[in-house]
Amino acid sequence: MKTSSRLYIIIYIAIIITSFASCENEIPYNPGTQEPQLIMNALLDAGATENYVYLHLNRGYNLEQLKEATLTLSVNDRTETLEAISPEEYYKDVIGRFDKEAFKHIVENMRFTPFRLTASFHPGDRIRLEANAENGKYHASAEVIVPHPVEHLHVDTCTVYLRKYHKQTPYRQYKITLQDRPDEKNYYRLDIRNENSYRFLWKENKGEENEATRDTIVSGYESCEIINREDVILTDGHPTGYDDEGNELFPTITNKYNIFNDSMFRNSHATLRVYTPLNFPGYPTYTWNHYYEEIYYTQTITIRLLTLTEAEYRYLKALNCLKDDNYDESLMEPVCLPSNVNGGLGFVGICSETNVILKIPEQRIFNIYTEEEYPYNT
Repeated sequence: MKTSSRLYIIIYIAIIITSFASCENEIPYNPGTQEPQLIMNALLDAGATENYVYLHLNRGYNLEQLKEATLTLSVNDRTETLEAISPEEYYKDVIGRFDKEAFKHIVENMRFTPFRLTASFHPGDRIRLEANAENGKYHASAEVIVPHPVEHLHVDTCTVYLRKYHKQTPYRQYKITLQDRPDEKNYYRLDIRNENSYRFLWKENKGEENEATRDTIVSGYESCEIINREDVILTDGHPTGYDDEGNELFPTITNKYNIFNDSMFRNSHATLRVYTPLNFPGYPTYTWNHYYEEIYYTQTITIRLLTLTEAEYRYLKALNCLKDDNYDESLMEPVCLPSNVNGGLGFVGICSETNVILKIPEQRIFNIYTEEEYPYNT
């Protein structure tokens, strides 16, 4: 590590010296002097029942919420005008998690204007978004075409052990096989989601002869952390192992968004090998009271392969760099986020999805009578 640190210092000094020798003029950049611009951002999913578009007003260094805005959605020859969603409606799912003052603070500090899209999108559709704000003072538009998804995915899973913090830890391994779409350049993204469902069995009127039973079900889903370091395609031909992390002479950018193209398997098939954590199922802390006698756990895993447009692939690739701890703009090439919004700033993308759903059978993980906890095995 000392040799690596010294080499970084030498390279850094060399770059500074070269910069001073070659740069004679500087171009001043002051965003505060620029005219305000409308920002439109959206990453649409053709398979989703709801999509969202977000509008901001960029004024100097600040992002501001718009006072008035409308959005027009055109799908091929069908056009509809959408109204913005109120902050209270947008955050309705968190009502009850915060007190009134905290919720009011969240609503008042909202710095974007959201729009909900419920239209159905299909491969080949031409989608155009046109935004107008502040009584027509600002106007921005973007156009995308829905890409075609792959026709089929095959997924094999098993439980394996990987090293983590100098010990062996169980993980779920996935081998995901896809067939590339023929005779075209394709761009993909891998996403794995968990839906966790807990069923709490409890009894009322304890001590009475006829006890009433009732089930309480709590559900929620989240995207999984995907470990892709061993896969040749997802690491762009530079797979590594656990022991390699932190020891590279020149650290590489982590493919956080799990994007890839078909340059290694054009018109053929490929198998991705990735891992996700295999954790013992926990449950919300508020369920710990004596009324819950048994707790059951069900897991649904959705393996999603998203076909992207080239623009969205390049957008996520730029985000990979900007969000990576190893990215150093003084040593690496500068990164600029692409924009495909006309008349403003921002990015609009759309993807098509092919998925495989795995359902893990319900298992009992706690019994209050015996205080048993059941290990979760797959």
